[in-house]
Amino acid sequence: MNRNEIINDLIEFIDQSPINYFAVKNSIDRLEKNGFKKLNENEKWKLEKGGKYFVSRDDTALIAFSVGDDPRKGFDIIGSHTDSPTFKIKSKPEMTSNGFLKFNVEGYGGMIVSSWFDRDLSLAGKVVFEENGEFKSKLVKIDKDLLTIANCAIHINRELNSGYKYNMQDELSPIIKTIEDDFKKDGFLQKLLAKEIGVDEEKIIDFDLALYDRQKGSIMGSDDEFIHIGRLDNLASVHQSLTALINSENKKFNMCVLNDNEEIGSGTRTGASSPFLDEIMERIVMNLCYDREDYFISLSNSYLISADLSHSIHPNYSNLFDSTNNTRINIGIGIKVASNGAYTTNVETRARFLKHAKNVGAKVQTFHNRSDKVGGSTIGPIVSAKSGIKSIDVGTPILAMHSIRELGGVDDHIEAIKIFEDFYNKKY
Repeated sequence: MNRNEIINDLIEFIDQSPINYFAVKNSIDRLEKNGFKKLNENEKWKLEKGGKYFVSRDDTALIAFSVGDDPRKGFDIIGSHTDSPTFKIKSKPEMTSNGFLKFNVEGYGGMIVSSWFDRDLSLAGKVVFEENGEFKSKLVKIDKDLLTIANCAIHINRELNSGYKYNMQDELSPIIKTIEDDFKKDGFLQKLLAKEIGVDEEKIIDFDLALYDRQKGSIMGSDDEFIHIGRLDNLASVHQSLTALINSENKKFNMCVLNDNEEIGSGTRTGASSPFLDEIMERIVMNLCYDREDYFISLSNSYLISADLSHSIHPNYSNLFDSTNNTRINIGIGIKVASNGAYTTNVETRARFLKHAKNVGAKVQTFHNRSDKVGGSTIGPIVSAKSGIKSIDVGTPILAMHSIRELGGVDDHIEAIKIFEDFYNKKY
C-alpha cells in the first residue's frame, strides 16, 4: 500500500473499532485473510513450523504469532492495547429527569471529560442472551446518532470557562429522548438492544456497552500531514504492529500482543498482568517438544517492543514538557525513558531498536517527562517485570491524548510500520 492507502486503512480500522471488542474482531478478520489460523485455549494444539496462528481471550485480547525453527532463540514481540477511555453503561441505566430519559454511566480510564460534550454519540459492545437453553453473545454497534451529553449554557453556569470541575455522577449522563412518564423508562435499553440484535428482550441476560463518537476520522492540515481521529491511543499502535506482522516474512518466532484494560491498570485476565502471554509462549515451546528449561531460555532471548503512543510537545503548553527530550509530530517515533521505571527502555534495548530504525532510514526521538511531573506508564513494565523479557517503550507522538479526538502524524505512522517490519524480519 502507498502512503495514502496506509493512512486511510488506519482510519477505516479505527472507525470500525469503536471499542475493544471491535478492535479484536477487526484484527482477527485481517489475520484470517492473511493466512493466520485460529487456536482455542481450551483445546490441544498442533503447531507446524512456518505456521501462523492467533488466540483471542474474552473477545477483547489477542495474541498472533508465527512459528520459526527454534523457540530457544526467543520471541520478538510487539505489545499494545485495545482499550481507550470512554463511558460505560451501568447495569440499570435508565434515569428520568425533567422530561428527559438519560443513561447512568461511569468513566472508564482517564478521559478529557469536556471533549465528550455536545457530540453525536452511540453505543457499542457485547450482549449476552439465552437461546435454546444456551448462553450466546453478539457484538453490537448501533449505527445511529443516538445520544448526546449536553453542556449547560454559559448563561446558566458562568463558571464553565473558569476551570470548572465536572461531577461524573450528576453531569455526564447522556440524553437519549424526551419522556412523559417515569414508568415508561424501565427496560428501555433492553428493548433497544433486542431490536438491534434480533432477539426477544426477555432473552437478554447481560451487556457490556460503552459510548463512542460517531464522527469519522480524517486526514487534515494544509499539507495533509495530520491524522485527526479518536482512539489513536492506542489503536494506532495496534494497526502498526498488526500491519507489520502481516507484511513480514515471519520466518522466526514473531508475536503481536493486544492486551485489554491498560487504561485501568491491566489487572484483569485480558490485561498485561494476566498470565495470558506467558501461557501462550510456554504452550508454544511445549507443543514443539521442548521442555520447561527451554522455555526459560526462550524468555531470556526474547525482546518486547511496548508500543503505546507518546506525547508530542504542545505549541500552546510548551512549559509542561521537558526542555531537551520532547517529541514532535512527524519527526519520528519516540523512545520513552523514565528513571522511575514507568518505561522499560534501557541502554541495551534502545540499541537494538535504533538499529532497526537505521535499517529503514526512519527518524527517532527521545521522550522524558519533566522532572517535576509524573507521567503515565504502559504494559511494558508489567510484562517485563513478570516474565523477565527485555523491553523498550516507544510510541508515535500525538496531541490531545485521551480526548475524544486526538491528533497524530502521517509520517510517524508510516515510519513506525517500517521499523516494526524490520524488527519482525531481522534478529539481533
